[in-house]
Amino acid sequence: MIIDVHVHTRLGPDPHGFAYLLDQAAELDVTLCVNSLSPKDGTGMPESPTEDEIRRCNDWTAELAAAHPERIIPMWYLNPAHEDFACRELEERLAAHAGLQGVKLWVAVRCNDPRLDPIMRLCAEHKLPVLQHTWFKVTGNLPGESTPMDLRELALRHPDVSFFWGHCGGDYEYGAKCARGLPNVYMDLGGGEAMNGYVDLLVEHETADHIVFGSDAPGRSLISQLAKVYGADLSDEEREKILHRNAQALFDQQKPANGAAS
Repeated sequence: MIIDVHVHTRLGPDPHGFAYLLDQAAELDVTLCVNSLSPKDGTGMPESPTEDEIRRCNDWTAELAAAHPERIIPMWYLNPAHEDFACRELEERLAAHAGLQGVKLWVAVRCNDPRLDPIMRLCAEHKLPVLQHTWFKVTGNLPGESTPMDLRELALRHPDVSFFWGHCGGDYEYGAKCARGLPNVYMDLGGGEAMNGYVDLLVEHETADHIVFGSDAPGRSLISQLAKVYGADLSDEEREKILHRNAQALFDQQKPANGAAS
């Protein structure tokens, strides 16, 4: 069993359709934590989506999760710039979906912004893990794009929320150093080239207890991203933790509240 915490519905034109990824996930026994950054019609991925765009993105995620409950965990996409709406949207999605679920934040607002605090309080209440995109670009981030240090601030401010540290910050070593001493943070492997040494470096800094598997599919293939884990010098126990046990433990916290089954 594998849990992929970082999956998108599509990124631009998708010649295979989402069915291709579902078939591959079924073959490999992968549960997909899916978020949509564009509506079903694929009409683009704005950096700061409107309320209507957010709703349509989540409608698409909800449709896929309802059609494939055995394979998909929805991760509701929110824009903290729409403060009251973001909380209402999350509450409505929580009420409508009986299974496991989480939250996705992208590049609309840097994650150390206080406008995230009401969303984080809801996530803490409902034990929702938050997948936060992080990146560190030598050419400069987008205005609302979070750096590893931004997420460190947020994680310290909300110690009762669990975070999937998207892309490990882009620079794995810098991201891992920023995450030191944060028990509520889990480094997400999604994206980047399938190069040896990535996972070994993270284990050295964070231990396998704080790493989760993510692919960033369909932008990256499941196979190439799994190669990072299977090519690393890990014990069987460490590999199991990264591939599913760490993420499963976080989602399992939701069960008493909503009766969800894994």
